[in-house]
Amino acid sequence: MEETEQKKKLYVHVPTHIVRNEDIHLSNDEFVMYTRLCFLHFRNPKDKGNILKLDHRTLMNFLKITDTRTFKKRINHLHSLDLIKNKIEKVPTKGQISIVFNDSIAEGRAFTKLSASVFTYFINDQIDTYAFRQIFYYKSRINKSLDGNGHDYCFSGFESMTKRFRISRSKVEEANTQLKKAKLLKIVKHKLEPTHEYIDEELQYDRYNNHYFVADILH
Repeated sequence: MEETEQKKKLYVHVPTHIVRNEDIHLSNDEFVMYTRLCFLHFRNPKDKGNILKLDHRTLMNFLKITDTRTFKKRINHLHSLDLIKNKIEKVPTKGQISIVFNDSIAEGRAFTKLSASVFTYFINDQIDTYAFRQIFYYKSRINKSLDGNGHDYCFSGFESMTKRFRISRSKVEEANTQLKKAKLLKIVKHKLEPTHEYIDEELQYDRYNNHYFVADILH
């Protein structure tokens, strides 16, 4: 729909290998911070390049961080992973900080795209950091192919997610409950049929595997 008819929908793009913890490990709290920086970088005026000038207090409030030491620790872990280029030596009491975003980290690699409205659910305490990360993960595994050969759902098993994100099965289940309550996720129990369905490490190794559907509002 044209922007004159409806406000342009905003998206956040996160490198898929980071969403999945494939070669760069982020905790769920750090992932929310990095995702927000990805969005702010996308919205940054082009003449500013990769330099984000941020009111860190606003960012801290957004991320629900109450202590500057926690903020500094998380932001500098992103630096240690080369996701941002500069180390924050001191967090000022007032004013702005500058963060040099490293957009080369995703060169030649796939992105996972979600509607920026996902942030609203986080701000409103409808989903926590676990659920925030999980909905990105489900979306990263959905392949809506234009040729009709894709699926609007993905398979995913508890065991693979607990290992990938280093969390307990109960945390995965709690996140699913939050996402379902917020109407961002639908889970359909699926019985494997004798049609030689492909099974990989993302599936639970039994005769039932859930289908996970991400709500259209986030596509």
